[in-house]
Amino acid sequence: MKRPLLILLPLLLSTAVASAQPTFRLGVRGGINRATSTLAAASNSTTSYPFSYSATKSAIHAWQAGAVLEVAFRHFSLQPALIFSQKGEQLSTYTVTYYSRYSRGIGSEETCATSRPNWLEVPVNVVYTLHGFQVFAGPYVALAVGGRKRGTSLSTSPYAKYGPSDFDEKIAFGSKSANRRLDAGINFGLGYQRGPLQLQLGYGLGLRNMHQPPEINYIIIDYSDGHHDFSADAAYARVMQLTGTYFFKL
Repeated sequence: MKRPLLILLPLLLSTAVASAQPTFRLGVRGGINRATSTLAAASNSTTSYPFSYSATKSAIHAWQAGAVLEVAFRHFSLQPALIFSQKGEQLSTYTVTYYSRYSRGIGSEETCATSRPNWLEVPVNVVYTLHGFQVFAGPYVALAVGGRKRGTSLSTSPYAKYGPSDFDEKIAFGSKSANRRLDAGINFGLGYQRGPLQLQLGYGLGLRNMHQPPEINYIIIDYSDGHHDFSADAAYARVMQLTGTYFFKL
């Protein structure tokens, strides 16, 4: 009786260890982003006539693509990824102000611009899967790697009207710009997995203000009253993400 037990025990232990071993898969991911950023309360003011400024933001549609590593253990898996993700927003601003303290004239500035910054993003999601259905959450960090800002501007003064004129410029990042190069936040959402295919609907909640006061090596004298710097208002990334990932066994 003891001999069969001695034979079966190693087999049972090896089976338990084998079932507890994690499995590894490598996947390719693509998806669509619906991106915008928060609008600071300071972005709208009607303090006293003729000083006023206002801003509105709307979402843009962009894309993402990259690679995902899955380390799965029963119902749980860890999915770190390296993603090229385009985010951004559409921002419209309108400012009414004195053109100059000395001329005492009233002017206005109006812009509508679409920003599409590009990010190298590293999300690390913990995924729970049951009967194919998933819930996931995890942090991310992202590094800005360029992008463009396109739009139109129109300005008026007591003497002339300028525009509307189009502009198309690179987005600057770093200490000498109003844009931080590093972003961070959390992702969470729902998904479904069947075989090698995984579909996920997630939300990216940025936790770091993407704007910063730039380093300026010279003095700017501004004789305009009522001017408002919208790039100095706090802005946090908000991104809805629909992604598909196809996994290959390693």
